[in-house]
Amino acid sequence: MAEAGGACAPCLAAGTGYAELQELIGRVYDGLLEDPPWSGLLDALRRRFAANYASLTIRLPSAEDRGLVVFAGEARPHIHALYSSSLYAVDPFVNLPRDAVVMLEELIDEDEWLGSVIYRDFLEPLQVRYMMGADIRSDDGREREFRLRLSRPPEGGPFSETERALCGLLLPHLRRALRLYAHIDRVESACRLYVGTLERIGIGSILLDEHGGICRINRVAEAILAERDSLQLHNGLLEAVAPRDDRRLWRLIKQAAAGRSGSALAEAIALDRGGQRGGLSVLVRSIPLGSSAEAGRTAAVELILRDTTRPAQPSEPLLRQLYRLTPAEAALAVLLGEGLTLEEAATRLGISRNTARTHLRAVFAKTGVKRQTALVQLLLCSVVALD
Repeated sequence: MAEAGGACAPCLAAGTGYAELQELIGRVYDGLLEDPPWSGLLDALRRRFAANYASLTIRLPSAEDRGLVVFAGEARPHIHALYSSSLYAVDPFVNLPRDAVVMLEELIDEDEWLGSVIYRDFLEPLQVRYMMGADIRSDDGREREFRLRLSRPPEGGPFSETERALCGLLLPHLRRALRLYAHIDRVESACRLYVGTLERIGIGSILLDEHGGICRINRVAEAILAERDSLQLHNGLLEAVAPRDDRRLWRLIKQAAAGRSGSALAEAIALDRGGQRGGLSVLVRSIPLGSSAEAGRTAAVELILRDTTRPAQPSEPLLRQLYRLTPAEAALAVLLGEGLTLEEAATRLGISRNTARTHLRAVFAKTGVKRQTALVQLLLCSVVALD
């Protein structure tokens, strides 16, 4: 409830103004879009609390993982690396009461604190004497824990109760924002996995907004556009090099963008490539409303590009693991998977045709196929193309 002078009861209890509190809350949610996340919030908290450091642990360090910790202040990377690798295990300012703001002096005796290894070896060189923080634990069943920490030098004095109250007002908002961040991170991880898988098997992917502007493009598609022999960029928009192809392509893109509210549409077109008829095949499909957003714009159409001159390249290490092939046998199989004849593969490897035949018989025996065409199909359809 707002009171006279633009303040509210919680704001007064926390010793801050309503506008300042709203500004800090805004930074909590704006931090979802920052890189690194919440760097603006941490810098604002460091200034507001006259702290020398502010940090937010998003992913806890472990023996195998340095974790994800965002800092504001004069953090020294080598000391941060030391903390992430070993000192976190003896940090006394952990396992705080859930969703409560706690002072360091409430947990440990002053003499014990000043004589501890964590203080002498890690915090004293950083001029960290007083600490205030909170452990924010997720309530979504995943048992995640996030740690907010603020610190002051010896001359700064301990944190006050009004400062504790202000920090406490931010905790519910920070908990919600962190849950959103975890969800966004899972979605982006899945997207990166999808894009990376397409790249590994030589497939280009382009996401377009409803006006045809590019939202996202993977490296394979970038390489195809750079060659400018079938598709290219013109004034920021896709353009098929052949005018007839361009008209057909944009008709399909507009149809896909217009059909997003119904069942997903998918159409295909073969584009001429450098004089080769149908050298580039393009699948145009609509993206249902609300299923994708890139940099503030909604992706409406996805283009999947398949260049017949860019076959997927099987992985030699995976071939050896899956079928126990020797390095020579795996090298031959990879070349055959790329479409070379046995004679061409032998020449490329610098071996005789008879030696190549011997390797091929061994590959057939180990993979269980009997023809070269079946071997190529096996390579293209198995996980060896995904390394």
